[in-house]
Amino acid sequence: MYITAHAAAGAAIGQFMPSVLFAFIAGFISHIILDMIPHGDEWIKNWKFFRTRMQKITIASTIDFIGVIIMTIYWINHSDISQLPYILSGIAGAVAPDALWGLYELTKSPILKWYRKAHTKAHHLICNKKLTMIQGFIIQIPLVIILSWIISNY
Repeated sequence: MYITAHAAAGAAIGQFMPSVLFAFIAGFISHIILDMIPHGDEWIKNWKFFRTRMQKITIASTIDFIGVIIMTIYWINHSDISQLPYILSGIAGAVAPDALWGLYELTKSPILKWYRKAHTKAHHLICNKKLTMIQGFIIQIPLVIILSWIISNY
């Protein structure tokens, strides 16, 4: 999933948690669960505009991060202010798995190697089907819209 979809799930789940710690943990778990669903971001590695894998990851992550910022501003402006700590904690938890993965990719730290393997394996636990970009958008855009509605109305 794109980070924006993960952030939406974390925010929606976070607002129903009894503490910011639970919101963070629930966001983290939601990321792993959503990654088990085929989500159509594999096409990024076929971008012809960028030569290296790291360039492709950097550009895709930057675009996605901008989406997260825009959506977070929307969620903050359209939700109950008392829920803000839980929403932000849920977002942080939901984004953390990809942040750890990215940290491994940048550093190749042996401490994070086990995590990278586990995170990659989670993508293939249920199904190993690869989707096209359009199929991925068909899954993820409605998901973000529905979750944004939940965030704004509860």
